[in-house]
Amino acid sequence: MHVEAGLRLDLFDVVLQFRRRDRNDEYVSAHADVKATAEDIPNSGRSPNITSFARIRTAYVVDPDYIFIILSLKHRVYGEKDTDGVTNGIMEVVSCAAYDLNYVSAHDLSYNPALGTGQLQIRDIHYVETQGRTAWEFLQVLDQKYIKSNGEDRWLGLAKKHGWVKEGSGNGM
Repeated sequence: MHVEAGLRLDLFDVVLQFRRRDRNDEYVSAHADVKATAEDIPNSGRSPNITSFARIRTAYVVDPDYIFIILSLKHRVYGEKDTDGVTNGIMEVVSCAAYDLNYVSAHDLSYNPALGTGQLQIRDIHYVETQGRTAWEFLQVLDQKYIKSNGEDRWLGLAKKHGWVKEGSGNGM
């Protein structure tokens, strides 16, 4: 019922808001990240950066019902020159798919340690398998990928920094 563009450094490109059919007075929001790939470039769509590990993990810790959609658009571009010699480009979307990040299979998700706390990537945005799981199970998948690359000590440092774990009382009990 409502669509709004995200800001430059937001976790998402677009906010979508839906009215629940079963409850007319309730709304559900979803954040969407749009990935556009070219049909005529052979490796286009392989391992695109989706989002920062720490930012997406924090979003699911704050709201286990968080919805993060990946909208994959495959396109082809045409160009025509008008009578003044100006090229007019036309982009045709030839296929599209949408995935809820929470349900992207563990096999299709990868972790790249480059850039900040690292980036979640999808191995091939055009061929994605999904699997049902809870937000807690999704966080375990993310954590395993991070720890395999960076180790438990670095994960624990991030967890403390972002409030994912609670510190003990310090009294030894």
